[in-house]
Amino acid sequence: MKYYINDTINNKVVYLNDANEIVNYLESLVVQKFKMNRKDYMFEMVTLGHGFDDPQGMYFTELMSEYFEIGILRNDGRHIRTNVHELQRNLKYRIETGD
Repeated sequence: MKYYINDTINNKVVYLNDANEIVNYLESLVVQKFKMNRKDYMFEMVTLGHGFDDPQGMYFTELMSEYFEIGILRNDGRHIRTNVHELQRNLKYRIETGD
C-alpha cells in the first residue's frame, strides 16, 4: 500500500511507504510552512490548547492534515484522504487476527 501527501508548498504529490515516512516528510513541510521545527510547532499547539504530541507523530500528522491532504493511493490510482495512523493500526490488527 502506498501513502501520499499533496505537497501544496512544492506543488507535487509525494508517495511514501508508511506512516513513519509521512511524519518525517511532514517535519520538513512544517519548517517550510511555519518556519519552525516539529517540536516548536507542537509546543505552540499545546500552548494554544490543541493537545500534545506523541512519539509516533499521530497528533502531529492530524494537525498537519488541516494544511496538506494526506491519505492512501488505491490500486485503481485514486487518492483517498484518510487518517494514516488509524489505517496502519487497523491493518495490523486485521493481519494479527486473520480477518
